[in-house]
Formats: sequence, C-alpha cells, structure tokens
Amino acid sequence: MSRFLADLPISPPDPLLGIMATFKADPRENKFDLGVGVYRDESGNTPVLAAVKAAERHITDHQASKVYEGPRGNAGFCEAIETLVFGGQAQARAENRVASFVSPGGCGAIFLAMTLAARTSPKGRIWLSDPSWPNHLKIAGAAGRDALGYPYMDPATGTVDFPRMMDALRHAAPGDIVIFQGPCHNPTGIDPTVEQWTYLGDFCARQGLFPLLDVAYHGFAQGLDKDMDGVRAFLDACPETMVAYSCSKNFGLYRERTGCFLVQTTSPRDAEAVASHLADIARAVYSMPPAHGAAIVETILGSEELTALWQSELAGMRERMIVLRGQLADALNVATGTDAFTPLVHQNGMFSMLPLQGPVTDMLRIQSAVYMPASGRINLAGLTSETIEPLAAQLAPYLQAALR
Repeated sequence: MSRFLADLPISPPDPLLGIMATFKADPRENKFDLGVGVYRDESGNTPVLAAVKAAERHITDHQASKVYEGPRGNAGFCEAIETLVFGGQAQARAENRVASFVSPGGCGAIFLAMTLAARTSPKGRIWLSDPSWPNHLKIAGAAGRDALGYPYMDPATGTVDFPRMMDALRHAAPGDIVIFQGPCHNPTGIDPTVEQWTYLGDFCARQGLFPLLDVAYHGFAQGLDKDMDGVRAFLDACPETMVAYSCSKNFGLYRERTGCFLVQTTSPRDAEAVASHLADIARAVYSMPPAHGAAIVETILGSEELTALWQSELAGMRERMIVLRGQLADALNVATGTDAFTPLVHQNGMFSMLPLQGPVTDMLRIQSAVYMPASGRINLAGLTSETIEPLAAQLAPYLQAALR
C-alpha cells in the first residue's frame, strides 16, 4: 500500500497566527495584543460597520439568485473600486485602458498579479520592501517567483530611506516586478511623499519594470482622496501598472475575502488581452470569485446615504488611530526620557515598528504579557487610551537598552 503522506513534514505554523493563539490562551488579565492585523475599537472589538449591516439587509431583501457572476465577478463593484483608485475623471478609465476583476481578498489580487506577470515576463524577479508584509514573500514563493528586497525604512528618522531604496532598485532588470505598498505601509506605517511616488512611477516606466501597488489600508491615513494622491501620481507616470485593492480593513470585511485586481494598460486592446488572461487564471485557481462582499461594497458605494455613513465610520476609525499614535509617542518619550518616538506621530495607519526584536519580544511575552511579532511591528489598533501608559512602562527598559 502506498503511503504518500508518511514522510510529509509538518509545516511550521505562521508566526503571527501562533501569537494570536498564545494570546487567547494566556490567563493573565493585564495582557497586550499588538500582533493581530485587524482594527479594534476602544472596547477591543472589531465591529461590523453599520453601513455594512444596512447593505446586507438590502441584499437579503432584493437578491434573486446565487448563480455564478462569471470570472470577473461583480462589474458594479469593479467599477466602484476603479473610481476609488483612479478617481472619477481618470483618462485611463475614459479610454477603456483598465481591466479589473473581483479577487478573493487582497491576497488573491496579489496572486493574480504575480501569475499574470509570470506570463508577461517569465524570468522576472519580485522586489519587496525590506521590511514588508510577510505574506508578500509567501505569495511570491507560491507563484514560483524569486524575491529580492530593497531598503525602505530609515530607523533614525522614521521616514523612507529613499536614496538607499533607489540605489537597490537600479539593479532591477527590465521585466522585474516591484511591489510598492499604497498608503499605510505594513509594517512600518511610513509612506513616500507624493513627489517620491511620482519619481518611482517615472523610474519604473523608464527602467521597464512592471510595478504592483498593494493598496490594503485606503482611508486609514489622511482620508479617501488624500490617501490616493501618491498612488494616482504613480499611475499618471507609469502607464502599465498593476493594483491590488483590499476591502478587508476600510470596509471591515475581513472574513468575506473581498478584493479587486486592477491593471492599467496603454490601450483598450491590451486591457482586453489582460482580461482574457485573468479569466483564464481565475478559472484554474478558484473558478469564480466570491460574491457577497463585493455586493456589500457595490451597495454601499451605489447609495449616497450609505456612502456617507461608511465614510463617517471610516473617519472614526482613522481618527482614533491618529489619537492613539500621538498618545503612544508621548508615553514612550516620557517613559524612556527621549524624543526618539516622535516620528510615530507622522506615520500612518495601524502599524509601526519598534526597535525590539527576537529574544526581546519573547521576554516581553513571558514576563509582561506583551504580544508582538519578533520583527518589532506593533498594531496600534490593539491599544486603548487606558492601556498605553502601562504598556509604555513595560516597554521602556527594553527600548532604553535598544537606544543605547
């Protein structure tokens, strides 16, 4: 009898998922969860948005079928996401130079991007920021692509280290794929300026690179339009660009796996060709995309009333994180007797990096019930106004040692 699985090794668990499980099992009352990458309110909950609940009621009352929607998925959703990404008056959309498909979350969109790029440039390598969201590397590996890193963060200033970043990217070869994260970079919270975005777009076009913009936290930095200034400047400068868009965070649709993959091309014929390949890839991987989350977003963005409600709720989440950033920066500066953490105030979104890694994070978990990844990345949305000062007190000795 064959035993194909007898020698199959057990894969190690995802480190972040392991932190989540260990945190839940920890019986200590005063514990801090800075790991899981979801938004939480002041009560520690991840609520269903009121706009989402209203949209779901409308869908339940009016949906007439559960039949497949086709490989592209919900066309109304795709067009609504195109508007969020490109704006209402984008030339590329007016000229039918954009292809867009519903995807199973932002991860599905990134996988579509890497698989499409394999057909256009089979030998192209993947370039990722260092540090980057860990799943970027996993998806690149699943797509059979080699991955390289480019420097991103200047720890001393808490800003993009643009000179070192460009020095590395000048070694990228034509046909290579470069992933740039849109607003609210994960894990640093550090974003390029609009001028840097413009330079990057022009650079990719001149260098013959195929860029992918990963937009996972739209609306969490400065607002829906302001957040896209850099992305749109890039799109204006680089006529062939892929975009992965996630609705997990800004619509709170984590478990619905709602994403969109968009490609800006130079001609309607190229957009049609891209769409044909995306349909072929989707058919082989998941056949048809999930529909419920896309229907929720289409319903919200198709209603002035629900759009206004959603924007208000999104603004509330964004403003809460901005307040937490300021409070955490102040508390860490006071606890360490430095001003080293002031740059946190100028960063965006849910994440930032602290100079704590490896064994130190293990010690914090064991001694102080502080749960965070070994990289030092923290999720500010896991904090509350009441927990910030106690957390700063626990972190201070380790941060002081790291700053010496």
